Amino acid sequence: MGGVQKSMQDFVTSKKYNSNGFSVVIKDLETDSIVVKINENNMFNPASVSKLVTGAAAMDLLGTSFTFKTSVFLDQPLNRDSGIVKGNLYVRGGADPGFTAERLWLLVEHLHQKGIKKIEGDLVIDNTYFDDITVGPGFDEDSTSRAYQPLITALSVSFNTLAVHVRPGNKIGSPVYVDMLPNVDGVTIKCTAKTVAAAKGGALDVQTVAKGNKTTISVSGQIGINDEPKYIYRKMWQTYEMAGGAIASLFSDRGITFSGKIREQRTPDNLLAGKPFYVFESQPISEFVNHMFKYSSNFASEMIFKAIPAALDMSDKTRGSWPLGSQSVLSWWTNANLPGEPVLKNGSGMGNTNRLSTGQVVALLSHVWKSKAILPEYISALSVSGIDGTIKSRFKNSPLKGLVRGKTGTLNSYKVSTLAGYMLLPKGNYAFAVFCEKVGDGQWDNWVIQEQVLEHFYKSTLN
Repeated sequence: MGGVQKSMQDFVTSKKYNSNGFSVVIKDLETDSIVVKINENNMFNPASVSKLVTGAAAMDLLGTSFTFKTSVFLDQPLNRDSGIVKGNLYVRGGADPGFTAERLWLLVEHLHQKGIKKIEGDLVIDNTYFDDITVGPGFDEDSTSRAYQPLITALSVSFNTLAVHVRPGNKIGSPVYVDMLPNVDGVTIKCTAKTVAAAKGGALDVQTVAKGNKTTISVSGQIGINDEPKYIYRKMWQTYEMAGGAIASLFSDRGITFSGKIREQRTPDNLLAGKPFYVFESQPISEFVNHMFKYSSNFASEMIFKAIPAALDMSDKTRGSWPLGSQSVLSWWTNANLPGEPVLKNGSGMGNTNRLSTGQVVALLSHVWKSKAILPEYISALSVSGIDGTIKSRFKNSPLKGLVRGKTGTLNSYKVSTLAGYMLLPKGNYAFAVFCEKVGDGQWDNWVIQEQVLEHFYKSTLN
């Protein structure tokens, strides 16, 4: 380790960012030896690098082909001749992170194909696969309506967000046209925004606001008359109403008559003990790990984090929660003989809650490298330097373009920037982690620091 370590230490010292807020560890995966370590045991806020732990634990504990199941129950039998259900229809969420509008349409289509034409009772949303807490640790530090901090529920439609579609009117002074996807019954749109001359440009403010037990979309400001229509994604505040409203809207589109109420309740135990009328399976969990890594989906991370303990308990008695998710992941960490005691209160790294060292992250990456059952899906989910995901715009003119598989982490409010993953180099494969906290002058500076450190190491391997 000596020569490479000294070279890196000298390089870091020359750059004047070798404070306690900087840490790097690089491990040779072929020789299983650490070749660079600086502040390797310092505990940092890892930001979204936390997702590397969540993804590894989930695929290892549940399997890469595990699917989340949304179950439909009827408390009265379907009359197959008339297509009428003389009772309630229950939709029990099973933590599917990929319940987009398109897949919800598919569920409704399948219910229609199974013969349902009319529901005379209520549409009942069951979120009790999870506990009642919808705002995770670290998420309550910011009450924004932005989509990166969605509420987390067992039946979550379109990531519990609304795509607010805005477009200019036909003439200057016309109101801005606003619509939403998915179409949710009960959501109110309040728009005071106007269409203005192209030269004035547009500045729109789009928020979702909780009003009683309803969500209101509030749009103000202006948009240029020649501006292209666009989607702005915002948090939905009443999640069971979003799920129920979206399903009811699709029922109407498909010709399924429903005139009852949308309400929230646990599916009765006698129904849970029997066979569901229909089960809708998600895509494999490996697909959602891809969303977590390449696109840093906080939503997928927290859905999976909360779901792990419930999925491991086949009795359907354990309700997924953040404390139990943390317990499950930390037990997995210990059983995998990984070092130290990380702090993992949520699965995404939001807020000032989690703590990891670069030494722990590299130990995790080394463990996954040896875990052939999950390595292919794990490494393919990571962003490729200069090519895709969250490091698409980085390493563009670097010799490391295409050679780094990485996960980024960014928390501007805490001046945190992290990067960890694998370097697949011509002369060897390496696991690495580079953490910066209150080091660089802004995130761009931190990116430069991280890239310079990895490039310096890469050049040292060519000697």
